[in-house]
Amino acid sequence: MTTPRPEGTLARQTHLLDAAIGVVGESGLRGLTHRALDRAAGLPEGSCSVYYRTRLALLTALTDHVAGRMMHDVQQLTDSLPVGTDDPTCAIDGTTQLLLGWVRDPALLLTISELSLEAVRTPSLQDSMRAWRRGLVDLVGSVVEREHKGASHQRAQTVVAALEGVAIGSLSLPADEREAYLASTVSLLVKAMSDLETD
Repeated sequence: MTTPRPEGTLARQTHLLDAAIGVVGESGLRGLTHRALDRAAGLPEGSCSVYYRTRLALLTALTDHVAGRMMHDVQQLTDSLPVGTDDPTCAIDGTTQLLLGWVRDPALLLTISELSLEAVRTPSLQDSMRAWRRGLVDLVGSVVEREHKGASHQRAQTVVAALEGVAIGSLSLPADEREAYLASTVSLLVKAMSDLETD
């Protein structure tokens, strides 16, 4: 059965960017060409170039798209956490499940990681990557702040950087070991951040 082609500019752009995540997840950024993306999206050759004429335009749009999807996941987690409790269990469980979801279908995680590295080499990508990073840190910081902990911004930066490392590191493990690794590592991290003394 043939999948119907998306109708309308926004639908086609979203379809292309979703397909791009799959391409990067499988072949890395080196495999992300306009032609490869047209094939992966099941669209006529030249479709990608209509919407993203240059590679930089494609990478910038992909950064914004992936960041938006991941931010949505993080926002759902933060909204679900209870307020005014010293028990970190909900935060540990919720964060572990969030990371597990990304790790079970790692294309999204691999794509944002590759784009982060590409932004180091491509200054014009840095604005999009910094906007994603600021938004993520601010969101995590809002959770820290509502729990009345000091140095919320610094704590949030540390949590975000640490969890990124944990998630990427888990991909090097056998699939049947990842859940236990994530659960134990996230638990240690959250508890350590809760116990930190602040000036």
